[in-house]
Amino acid sequence: MASPRLANGHARVRTGHEAIEADVRKLVARELHDRVAQTLTGMLVDLENFKSEQVGWDDVLREMDTIQDSTRQVLQNLRQLLHDLRGEEAAVDHFVDDVGTLLTRFEQKTKITATLDILPGWPDALTRPASVNLYRIIEEALANVRMHSGAAEVTIALQPSAEDELTVTVVDNGRGVDTDEARPTGLGTVGMKERALFLGGHLWIESRNGLGTTVRATFPKELVTPPGLQTLSTTQPGNHRVSKELSA
Repeated sequence: MASPRLANGHARVRTGHEAIEADVRKLVARELHDRVAQTLTGMLVDLENFKSEQVGWDDVLREMDTIQDSTRQVLQNLRQLLHDLRGEEAAVDHFVDDVGTLLTRFEQKTKITATLDILPGWPDALTRPASVNLYRIIEEALANVRMHSGAAEVTIALQPSAEDELTVTVVDNGRGVDTDEARPTGLGTVGMKERALFLGGHLWIESRNGLGTTVRATFPKELVTPPGLQTLSTTQPGNHRVSKELSA
């Protein structure tokens, strides 16, 4: 017969294993939603819109090219997710460049004007976890703008909000969303908040009917930047239009 101390030890181990399994399930659900489900949902929205248009054969071919590109993106994201779950080492991305590329694709697909503001104090580099999770937060916010807002413009701002904090803000001029806490929260919103918490930060969504939506995420600088990094970002992301303020 096992001693009470041994039984308690086994119970703690089981509890620890259950907590780890719950965290893994949340991780996989979040990643599948952000990397796969959003792309597939966007494809369905595009196809529904395309079906209602008067088009010629050339338009059909262009739409097929778009579907092919989106399908490749889904496959690439699935491969990357499997790669990440295996815990293999990945190269550090250039966060600002990646966000600029994301906005360029967003503009091309949606015809919504997108601007990236990089304000003084934004660091030249982020840690790998910060780069991935901040990118996914922006990606999810843009997906919501694309599918729900009816906006004509969206601005992403990367800036310090205090001496020891950094803030990522996504603002659109769309119809606004229902932020009533009694309303069921979508998986995408849950995922954004979980990613912010994972980095030691917080995420808020502010919206008023007809006055657009603001997604704001704030993080302790020391938790998202490599140690000792103090320089300002001067990276310009590809051909994307950037509004950048530089200190004198």
